[in-house]
Amino acid sequence: MNKKLYKIVFIDEDKKVQTIHASYLNPSSFLGLIEISDIVFIGQSDIIISPDDGKLKEVFKNVERSYIPLNYIVRIDEITMHKETPVIRLYSETQTDS
Repeated sequence: MNKKLYKIVFIDEDKKVQTIHASYLNPSSFLGLIEISDIVFIGQSDIIISPDDGKLKEVFKNVERSYIPLNYIVRIDEITMHKETPVIRLYSETQTDS
């Protein structure tokens, strides 16, 4: 399954460079802002979690839509995520006729 996402690199209020991924990105009707919604968290590993990832998840936990000023955005990339969908078998391939 291929899914298009936007990778947004921006400077947060603590002057740290952060990266988030979102499904929707659009120039805002508010002058000088970018509208970001459908934020997706992509883990590097299920075992290792960096403190910054946990902080970002907490900050954006209940956010439906976020607006980031243009001058705080470092870079925006459109990426394609390749996620394999699991195959679930409903029957055994070695069925015997009775």
